[in-house]
Amino acid sequence: MRHPYARVLAVTAITGLLASSAVTPLVAADQHDSSARERGSIDSSGPRPPGKYRGLNSGEWLAVWWQENLAAAVEGGHHPLIDAGAVGDNNRTVFLVGPVLPADSARVTTRVTIPSGTHLVVPIITVECSEAEEPPFHGDDEAQLRACANDLLDQASEPSMRIDGRLVKDPHTYRVETPLFRYGPLTANNYLGLPAGTQSDAVGAGYVLVLQPLSVGVHRIRVAANVFAFGLAADTEFIITVEPQRR
Repeated sequence: MRHPYARVLAVTAITGLLASSAVTPLVAADQHDSSARERGSIDSSGPRPPGKYRGLNSGEWLAVWWQENLAAAVEGGHHPLIDAGAVGDNNRTVFLVGPVLPADSARVTTRVTIPSGTHLVVPIITVECSEAEEPPFHGDDEAQLRACANDLLDQASEPSMRIDGRLVKDPHTYRVETPLFRYGPLTANNYLGLPAGTQSDAVGAGYVLVLQPLSVGVHRIRVAANVFAFGLAADTEFIITVEPQRR
């Protein structure tokens, strides 16, 4: 039986199609906490790119990610937030998700093929709270939802990412919050177990990195985090095959 906290934790990569590059410098998106203090930074692996991708900062992309995942139905006991998978094909953007499992579970390996020129937006681990859910995932207004999401995320520790074996520096500097967003109407057999047609305001929080496109070939991105208080951990390796775009 899955611990209820695993329902709101996920390891992801979000991809969108832009110009190709042979390197993967990190983008410091517009990152603010609830007191509006700047938190972003940039890795020294490349020049500083723009802080937004397709007009959205990383917190806004995280809101879209939650909307897409919560819109997907559980089919035959399977859902990306349960056993990994891909969600969405909106504006040529794909969302890849790995599960949070008991701490002694084996690493999850997920394979994906993308065309060259694909940007990657990668939340290492993320949580959400909404008005429609029961505690500990409930809030009555935006302030309570923000406190809820951040309190849950505070339980996660040791977030990390490796890109082709290279450790990303200071992942804590990429912690973000979503704007207030709305999900639903939910389908029957939705992941939250709420009545079909449910709509709700929500807020998410997570560690989110934006990467420039990978070169053609095979790449590995590993993301991990621990949730010691609940005996859970996230450990997923994405094996990404980047193919030349078809003409």
